[in-house]
Order: sequence, then C-alpha cells, then structure tokens
Amino acid sequence: MFTGQEEMFIEDIQAAVSNSIIEMYPEIEEAKQKHLENFSKLKEMFLIDDETSKKITISINDNETDILKKIYKVEADRQATIDAKIKESIDNLDKLDTCSENYEEELKIEIDKLVKEIPQQNKKNLMHYVARRKLVLDLFGKILDRTLIVQQEKANYDEALIHSLLFQKGSTNPENSDLWIINEDFIYFKGSSEMQLNKLEIDGQKIFKDKFSEEEERYLNSLGENRKMERPDVFLFPGEGKCIIIEFKAPHVNVSDHLTQLNRYAGLIRNYTEDEFQITTFFGYLLGENIEERDVRGAVSSFEVSYQFDYLFKPAENVIGYDGRKNGSIYTEVIKYSTLLKRAKLRNKIFIDKLNERR
Repeated sequence: MFTGQEEMFIEDIQAAVSNSIIEMYPEIEEAKQKHLENFSKLKEMFLIDDETSKKITISINDNETDILKKIYKVEADRQATIDAKIKESIDNLDKLDTCSENYEEELKIEIDKLVKEIPQQNKKNLMHYVARRKLVLDLFGKILDRTLIVQQEKANYDEALIHSLLFQKGSTNPENSDLWIINEDFIYFKGSSEMQLNKLEIDGQKIFKDKFSEEEERYLNSLGENRKMERPDVFLFPGEGKCIIIEFKAPHVNVSDHLTQLNRYAGLIRNYTEDEFQITTFFGYLLGENIEERDVRGAVSSFEVSYQFDYLFKPAENVIGYDGRKNGSIYTEVIKYSTLLKRAKLRNKIFIDKLNERR
C-alpha cells in the first residue's frame, strides 16, 4: 500500500528514464534529430504523404533504404486496396443505364467512391498543377498590360517575354512548356523553340538536308539571304507528316504585315528536308495583339472571320512542292494574345471550381 503517496505509472518511469539518458548522452538526441531531418527530406523528395508516414515505425538504426522499404510496403498495401475498389467501381459500370432517371445519381456514387480513394498527395499535386497554371496566366496578363518592372527598364522586350513564357527559347522539350495556353495538345508533341531550320531535329535526327542540288543551293542563298538559317519561333511535329508552326509578334506590331511568313517556313520544310521526312500537312498560328480584320483580309483575301471564337482563319491552301515533290497544304489562324488568355483562363477556372467543390 502506498496510501497518501503520489501514484506512479509505467509511462512516467519510461519518460523519466528516457529524459535521464538523453541528459547523460546528448549525442543520442542529436542522432535522433538528424534522423528525423533525413526522414523529412525523404518525405519531401519522394512526395510521401503524412498518412503513409504515420503508419510506419522508424528505428534510429534504420538507414534510408530501410525507411524507403517500409514506406513502399505501406504504399503498396494501400494501392492494392485502392485498385480493388477502383475495379469494383468499374465493374459497377455494367449495372448503369444512361437512359435511367437515376443515371446521374448512380454515376455520382461511383465517382465519390473513387475520389475518396485517391491519395491526398495526388490531390495536392493536382492543386499545385492548376495553381501554377493560374500564376502563369496572371503573368501573361501582366506582360500584355506592360506592368512588369523589366518592361519599364527595357524597350521592345514584350515579344521576348511572351515567347519565353509560352516556350523557352532554345528548348526542345514542349512538355515543360506552357504552350497549353494556345492548345492543350501542343505540350505532347515533339518540337523546338527558336531553332535554325538546318538544326531542326526529330528524335535526334536532323530533318534538313546537308547536300543540295546546284539549283537548290542557288535559291537558298539568293537575294543575299541564307534561308537555311531561318529561325521560326516554334516548330512542333505531331507525326504522320504533320508540322505546326507558331510565330509570335510583339503586341504593338501590326500582324497583317507578316501574313505570308508561315507559308514561307512551310515551303522550306516541304522542299528542303530529307526524303524520309515527307511533311505535307502544316498548321500555322500567327499570334499578336494588333490585329485589324480589314488589314488582314485586305492583305490576304482568303482569310475569314470566326465570329464565335474571335480569330481569323485561312482554309487550307497549297504549299508548292518543287523538284518532283508533291504539293502540301497549310491551314492558318491569326489570333490575339488577349483572346488566348481569355480562353485559357476560362479552361483553368473550370478546373479550379471543380476542385473547390471537392474540398
């Protein structure tokens, strides 16, 4: 009996012993803190969410490999559970009838089940993806409004800023670009930004010829020009003999003065590339801000106005083939930066609104 004395619990004894040991051997506490720091770095590096980290027990003797093995085992178990529930929802699709009055409600039930199973880290990554796009669009708007500090310090810098925002000059990785502002599909194609024609490559292979006939060489260097050195703003290659050409113009420039530039590039690609690169179908995008419909249609009468989406387009016309090459074709659009910005903001807002509904 310990009547009148303060009660003592096992947990208190363990805590007191631990504190005493730490006081006697401070290097243990240092090792523990270092271990926690390394664990935090691993979490950040491999995007490990808190839910996973709480389910593992880490020993001070565990090295990084041991920790990652424990983490991946927890994630594998959870992924197996998720996959089983996803399969269950997919199997349940067999029971749905799109003509049923309860179709939307039943579909929503299956959607809600899946959303609950998506790891929180994936949701955060999606939010980060959408948030980044919003910041890029806000930056695009500031460039068009000329409110960036660098625009006050440097003259004639707007086009370079827009070009680099959409696709960094010299880059050969559209996947890391923001060309989605123009078209969501563009980031999935092979291509390059600000690359000389004679250096353009597809899968590491140059597409422009190294050797030309006497007549070809004469033309390519006629009128004091070296057409092999032409440097279009963006080339994209979707495959199947197709090529996308994008040209940026400074916001203050009258775009109608440059309407034939895309055709010129298409002609060079059609006629002076290696035989194995038979590129016959071209899509051209001439982007700027000073676009006057009457100037455009007065200069090239085949342009038409798309009243629904606020741009001008020219139906496919011939890209002349020489020296035995058949003609290709090019479809062209002339679009304002502000129109692209408006469209992209609307698309991104839809994502943000949907994500907020789920939060």
